[in-house]
Amino acid sequence: MVLCKLFTTPSKTMCFFKFFIIISIISLVSACSEKAEDQAHQEIHPSFSELPEVTEDPSPIPIERVVPVQLSPEDQVKASKAPEGMVFIKGGCFIMGNDYAQEDEKPEHEVCVDDFYLDKYEVSQARWEKVMGFMPSRFSGADLPVEQVNFLNVQKFILKSGGSCRLPTEAEWEYAARGGATTRYYWGNMAHGKYAWFEDNSEKTTHPIGSTAPNQYGVYDMMGNVWEWVNDWYEPYYKIRSKNNPKGPETGDSKVVRGGSFNSSAGALRITNRVWLHPKNKVFPKVTTYGQIINEVFNYIGFRCAQSLPKS
Repeated sequence: MVLCKLFTTPSKTMCFFKFFIIISIISLVSACSEKAEDQAHQEIHPSFSELPEVTEDPSPIPIERVVPVQLSPEDQVKASKAPEGMVFIKGGCFIMGNDYAQEDEKPEHEVCVDDFYLDKYEVSQARWEKVMGFMPSRFSGADLPVEQVNFLNVQKFILKSGGSCRLPTEAEWEYAARGGATTRYYWGNMAHGKYAWFEDNSEKTTHPIGSTAPNQYGVYDMMGNVWEWVNDWYEPYYKIRSKNNPKGPETGDSKVVRGGSFNSSAGALRITNRVWLHPKNKVFPKVTTYGQIINEVFNYIGFRCAQSLPKS
């Protein structure tokens, strides 16, 4: 054998014995090398059993989060001067509208509003009757919101209020309704009976003002209970006229109504949802979650007052 010729031992038995030793040494070296490679591989790519366990956070994820707006000392002074029944709304800029909803909610655009005061509650039947001397509402109760009032009725109320009331602009209404939120509702993206009276929880009636939780500004019932008139004329989409304190078109056929009511679907409560109605009317078709108009009229429209801050 060629390999045996490498050794000087004449015995064939000794030759094969040395051959066996050499083969064993080579196998041992090869096995050690493979084990070292496996260890190196395991250090770079640990097995699943060696990975740290991932534990779930036991604390529940909040469905909604409504945190009151924090005011500076200067703004706290302004808030302390709010007329009775009103709250101070710190002005600012926000994105108005919704590019992913109905056509009349487009386009999204930046709007800035000045500081203003806004009624904490929708105008109650007691307040309406004290000023106007009659009661148009279908549901009866001093602390229920007034409803079944058209835009012209509201203007008479404003006139008789002696300058202590005006309707908010559509931009002011949406800004206040958002409470700084960018979600579908001021509390999140899912309808919730804690914050609004609508068809899922109202039992087909209005409810006392302020009986749901307030938004970030301390304003109640911006969504649900009764729809609310705003001052703007309606147009089928937003025309960007002014970034600062926009007031809508100068003329039109219909006025804007916002907020949804106790018999509205969850979709109609969306902050950006818009409905329009002729100033002389107090009924309009019901709008479903996805914007379809169904053959059912309803007239649960009320309002709340706003005031501008005195010029300094």
